[in-house]
Amino acid sequence: MDFQEKLREFFLNQFKDGMDQSKFFIAFEPIGCMIDELDPADPQSKTKANEQLSILAERLPAIQESMSFGTSRFTDLLETLVYGSAFREDLFEESEKGDYKKIFNRAKAEALAKLEQGKRASVVTATGSYFLVTGQPEAWYNKNAAIWTSKSFSQKFTEQSASEEKPMRLDLQWKRIDQSRITSPLQNKFEGLIKHRLVSDKPIVKEFQVKFPLQRSNSNFQQMKLQHVRSNRINMPVEPTQRMDLKLQHLPPILSKRIELIHMLKKDDLLVQQPSQADGFELSFDYCLVNLQRDWFDRSLLHYAKLWYAKALEKDFFSNGMKDNTNRGELKCITTAMILVKNLKIVAKWSQQDKVNAGDSISLGFFNVADSEINSKNELINPGIQALGWICEVFPALPIVSDPKLT
Repeated sequence: MDFQEKLREFFLNQFKDGMDQSKFFIAFEPIGCMIDELDPADPQSKTKANEQLSILAERLPAIQESMSFGTSRFTDLLETLVYGSAFREDLFEESEKGDYKKIFNRAKAEALAKLEQGKRASVVTATGSYFLVTGQPEAWYNKNAAIWTSKSFSQKFTEQSASEEKPMRLDLQWKRIDQSRITSPLQNKFEGLIKHRLVSDKPIVKEFQVKFPLQRSNSNFQQMKLQHVRSNRINMPVEPTQRMDLKLQHLPPILSKRIELIHMLKKDDLLVQQPSQADGFELSFDYCLVNLQRDWFDRSLLHYAKLWYAKALEKDFFSNGMKDNTNRGELKCITTAMILVKNLKIVAKWSQQDKVNAGDSISLGFFNVADSEINSKNELINPGIQALGWICEVFPALPIVSDPKLT
């Protein structure tokens, strides 16, 4: 069985609730989106966590198995829907028009009031303002909270496999940035958003390959660079059993910029993929489901969709209500829950090419492995929290009719 198919099947079974036949579906990130690690003891940690979640939840997904986000923001389109909704005067007899108009006016007023409330409570960041989104459980950003469940998958190595067992292939693709296609403006735009570490457990001189994107404003780094102008490698002595971090004054973690980087890499086809050649594997991680709460999102107008049209817009502009690729609406679905994983560990009989790819790649399948290496125990480890996938909800047909003035 395909491992990615197995992984999808596992999460569907965990959170299905009739999901296959309903308005919900699960989509995985093309590359796990790393969450900025926070100190739970910091009084500001919850605020910072909500800021990250608010940025992530503004994205509008496509209806497909691999998450693909456009550039439109959920709240912008929601405002267009709410402010532009107008009562269908010609739908009712005069004797009943007043009652139905009261229902519509009340629904719109409630939606407007919550939107205004959301604006006042917006999260303001360096990249703009976002309507506040919170998550349940509240401690989702705490790696040590008692909210995580452990899960493991394995496929026996060749010499251990019984002939009657159906193999599960680790047919994941290494994904690395195509350095030959990275322009200087693009490199400057995203430098510093991926950190690099130097790790060694024996007394050798290790070559550290400088990879994009890396912040290069630090004077010490510039000095080292000038000393090695004929090479893009930096030779650094490593003491026995010593772990060394390259101390760079990198940019502070900016989630929105990382999201933009991953979106651009996928959109412009700037990733090179190569299949893993691992023989057998043992894969484990901890996971939790985070339900998204948007207190400023009122669904009344969705429930009473037959009572209104959207000014200057055609039928199905936002959604045609279908959970397939025929739904090309601007607001066809939203994310309702986030699948998080942490403490990712993959043990396998890696090929030599796998070991090379591990040092250069930013992901293995869905999993973010940037800054990870295969150690002497054949372990590929990323302990951080990453958003691996999303539960998404498809909106009903909106609007049901076109603006009469358009016809």
